Amino acid sequence: MVIPQSGQILSLSGTGIAGDIDPALNPAMMKTNHPYMQFSLNNWLGDVSGSHILFRWGNEIQKQVSIQSWSANGLELWGDSPDERPLGSFSVHWASAAFSISHHFNTPYRFGLRIQSNYSRLFTESISGITMDVGTVLPLGPSITAAAVIRNIGYEYTNDLRADLPIEGGLGLDIKLTKVKTSLLADLLYNLEHGEEMRFALATNWKYLNLNAGRSISGNRNASSLGFSFNYRRWKINYGIYFHENSAVLGTPQFLDVRRYL
Repeated sequence: MVIPQSGQILSLSGTGIAGDIDPALNPAMMKTNHPYMQFSLNNWLGDVSGSHILFRWGNEIQKQVSIQSWSANGLELWGDSPDERPLGSFSVHWASAAFSISHHFNTPYRFGLRIQSNYSRLFTESISGITMDVGTVLPLGPSITAAAVIRNIGYEYTNDLRADLPIEGGLGLDIKLTKVKTSLLADLLYNLEHGEEMRFALATNWKYLNLNAGRSISGNRNASSLGFSFNYRRWKINYGIYFHENSAVLGTPQFLDVRRYL
């Protein structure tokens, strides 16, 4: 279930392997002096709604735990033969928990690991699985950072049958324009099932109000996103909105994050 975890990720169209945005993009988290908690309220395609809560802490060794859930209610149930009205309605639920850790190992670089478990249920069918992501961040200078990540290493069980998941690899670049306090982000990803995808984003780093914009391009989907963040003292609010080719049918995803620095 490939859904962004936060409004910041959504507003950048999932770009940011080298941007130190979230372990879901790259578990090699950079050092931060202020731990924080964050809560997200999210609305994805087709009225799928969810929430996401996380806690990030640590100094030299960065750590983060997160829990997210998604659900869709009131889905119409139709029979095998055509009918004028549905037979009834049903719901589907999905939940996951993840732990991420990052360290520099006495080098100029950062290395990270993320482990995630998930569980979903539809009628009597249940799916459970576990995945692992590994990543690294490589500073190339005061204003250029490169990064690499391998995601989705793992498997899932359906009715006691084990199935491997499609592995995804990615390379990222973060170029900081220091005079205007803006970052240019670019990612190149390859998924064994979906093929190649390119993502680009722009993110400002001003004092109070910041703007984000992103674009993803692949053979199956082209989409754009916008968003903003507002910082005030120990609080930060992120908002993202996602535009895609089927917005009229599937709706326009919108995510909202509230962060509290401790």
